[in-house]
Amino acid sequence: MDKFYLIGVVTIVLISLSTSSAYAINHNTSIFSDAQRYADSNTYKNANYSFSIQPPLNWVELNNLPSSVSNHAIAIFSNNDKSQLATFAIYHRTIGQNVLDAIKAHSDNDVLATIAQEMTVPSIDSKTIVYNGIVDRYNDGTRVAVSSATQYTADNSTSLSENIIYFLNNGNQYTIDLTSNSNTIDKNSQLFEESVNTFLVSQTNLVPEFPFTLIILIIAMFSIIFISRIKNPTQNH
Repeated sequence: MDKFYLIGVVTIVLISLSTSSAYAINHNTSIFSDAQRYADSNTYKNANYSFSIQPPLNWVELNNLPSSVSNHAIAIFSNNDKSQLATFAIYHRTIGQNVLDAIKAHSDNDVLATIAQEMTVPSIDSKTIVYNGIVDRYNDGTRVAVSSATQYTADNSTSLSENIIYFLNNGNQYTIDLTSNSNTIDKNSQLFEESVNTFLVSQTNLVPEFPFTLIILIIAMFSIIFISRIKNPTQNH
């Protein structure tokens, strides 16, 4: 069967699913309550961002990638199959209280619509469609899972993605992304979900975004010193 025909069929199916509604569950537990059992067995640990995870078996970490390729990911894992490449990336950023308040105040469909809008920003090179989403609310934050498809204009190819986003009440946001071609998405999706189930964040406080936090502290310190000298000029003589 022609490859482009298959791609076209996949794209049509994804578009038809783009109106899928959100499924939400409220949990009276921590987001990481089930992952606690993997604390000792997780093979990838990141002390700077206070998390650990068990990557899919035989997937390798890609090191020394330029930021233009990695998009500033903390870690990227690959199935190391050049013919059917799939990647697994982990990102982090800090979020303000206004973001957390908005997530709590708005419905699950509104949360998904906002995320979908961010993911589907128009591009001359590609078009992305978000076609499914699940929102789970916990005591210590909200976990959002979305599935999407991206079609590239250069070669008319399509890649499928699964994205898990953790909005933690302490101001940390972690995003875990799987990108795969349509032929191997079922296999890679299962490996991805098994790995995500081991994702454990041990830090309860905000993870600083170095070096910006340090720079702000230094500026604040010198500002206080400068202001104190202006207010008490006689003490400097």
